[in-house]
Amino acid sequence: MPTSHLHPSAVVPKISRLGRTLAGAQVLKETLSIIFLGLPLVKAAPLVLLSALPGVVLYLLHWHLALGRAGRVLAAAVWAFTLLDELWGLLLFQELDSPTRGQIRLLHWSYFLGLGIILLALGELGWRWQRRRAKALRNVHHKAVLAARQRD
Repeated sequence: MPTSHLHPSAVVPKISRLGRTLAGAQVLKETLSIIFLGLPLVKAAPLVLLSALPGVVLYLLHWHLALGRAGRVLAAAVWAFTLLDELWGLLLFQELDSPTRGQIRLLHWSYFLGLGIILLALGELGWRWQRRRAKALRNVHHKAVLAARQRD
């Protein structure tokens, strides 16, 4: 049976163990933020719950990342939207009429911890993308050198 020029299907690189760990840390941070910051905000202004829906979707996507079922492109998009959502949450919380000192302290911890996790995750994804790209370029160069040697 003759074989045609079958090309292997492209392998979608999955996120690393560090990426899954960072997603898990983000899930934990978001869970605590929902309990200690989100619920008081919803009690003060119930309509804010509608604006939190993108954050709920991101929360579920972080679970997806933590379980290791996502590729790096999806992970990069999720982390980029998470950065926007973190800033959005900060703006929403500042609209609260009279936050307590404890809520303000929790907000700062949540915001800076979230920002740190997000930047680490995006940096790790960028580093892995660059490393994979460099490896692919080296392989192309190596193949070209071997092909040239075979022609001689």
